[in-house]
Amino acid sequence: MIAGNSILKAAILAYHSQNIAGNTSANNDHVALADDLDALHAAGCRFVSLAALVGGVFDGAALPADKSLICLTFDDGCDWDVRTREFPGHGMQTGFLQIMEGFVRKHGKDAQPGLHATSFVIASPEARRLIDQKSLFGEGHMSDDWWREAQDHPLLTIGNHGWDHNHPDLEEEGYARGGFEVVNTPDDCRQQVVQAAEYIAQKTGRRPEFFAYPFGESSAYIRKEYFPERGDEHRCKAVVGTEPDFVSGASDRWNLPRFVCGRDWSEPAGLLKTLEL
Repeated sequence: MIAGNSILKAAILAYHSQNIAGNTSANNDHVALADDLDALHAAGCRFVSLAALVGGVFDGAALPADKSLICLTFDDGCDWDVRTREFPGHGMQTGFLQIMEGFVRKHGKDAQPGLHATSFVIASPEARRLIDQKSLFGEGHMSDDWWREAQDHPLLTIGNHGWDHNHPDLEEEGYARGGFEVVNTPDDCRQQVVQAAEYIAQKTGRRPEFFAYPFGESSAYIRKEYFPERGDEHRCKAVVGTEPDFVSGASDRWNLPRFVCGRDWSEPAGLLKTLEL
């Protein structure tokens, strides 16, 4: 029993559009997403948005009771989330959003009416520039000119992935770079959560309702004190991490579990096994 809803099980899946090392499901999150959508649909799962899942699990909103529920999330906000473009060394890659649109065309819009994904983006333009330069190809693959259109798309919502991800590509500024466990003071949290949310709202016209911990990491402070106690400040409905597990009423609303493509499964059969389907 989950917040008044008896459901089979619910899982949040995470994909990264820059995870491309080949052109198979095992080494390319784009191929994996396309294959996984078909496999999960064939297995009888029902796709739901993160907002619908959180509302059903924690706030008593209605959820489908006769299907396993699947929620899609994309991390880091690279342009391949929404754009079909070349990936150096591996050819043209269909954007995640275009893969979802292709699924709808293939199966019909009524086959999975709840199909939806949250794209968690990094707010700071300078952080995205440095990450793109040092970890991608320095060709502007982490832009924000698509955020507003994506936010308005029926299949996608923009989420908050922190001001700068505290990424190891960045220079030290206030605390050690390379992880999110060091974000453990009110000021640190305001920078990473609130400042990011305000910037994203300026770009999209809507303040993000969900936050994803960079690297899946979280300090005890941000997880157990900041998010639970400062709702008027951050205005988030829930936060996702990357501990592999199903979502239930017993889950921590401020550190929801997610299964990560490439870490927890590498092909559709493995995903179905992971999800016990």
